[in-house]
Order: sequence, then C-alpha cells, then structure tokens
Amino acid sequence: MKRQKRLTKRERKALDPTHRPGLNAKSDHIHCISCGRHIDAAEFNGTPPTATLITCDHGSRFPSCVGCMQHAEELVAEHDKNGQPVKTAAAWH
Repeated sequence: MKRQKRLTKRERKALDPTHRPGLNAKSDHIHCISCGRHIDAAEFNGTPPTATLITCDHGSRFPSCVGCMQHAEELVAEHDKNGQPVKTAAAWH
C-alpha cells in the first residue's frame, strides 16, 4: 500500500488561516521602521515615490519613508553590524 503524500511546511503555513506572515512577506499593513508611520502599498510606486524598501546585507527588506531614509539606513546598518533585529519605531496611524 502506497503512503499518502504529505504537505510541506511551507504548504501547511499557506493553508493555515491563523499563520501570520513574516516581515518580508507582501503585506497590506506596512509601517516605516524609522518613524512608525503607516505606509500604503501605492506609495512605493508613486511619482515621486514617498516610500522605499531598504535591503540589509542578509537580504531582508525593510520599509521606510523617503524622508526617514537616512535614519532607517542607520538602523539597518546597525542590524548588519551586530546581527540583532532592527530596532523599529512603534507603529502609528
């Protein structure tokens, strides 16, 4: 008798309604890591864009307002240097 195929961990997570995607996943609820302001997804593609994604040395991507970009890059550089999670600001709307 042949064994029934099992789902992979990724497939189980995708089917689980209680699973929260990580920070790098595409999400409709995005906040600047520097100031905590809510960023709409359309702000990344606007003319001119008012939000951007900063990539760390490990390949993780972090959202930031264009105005906060310098401080956000400092936070990501600190993350790259010491390996600790990025120190993000509290979210606000």
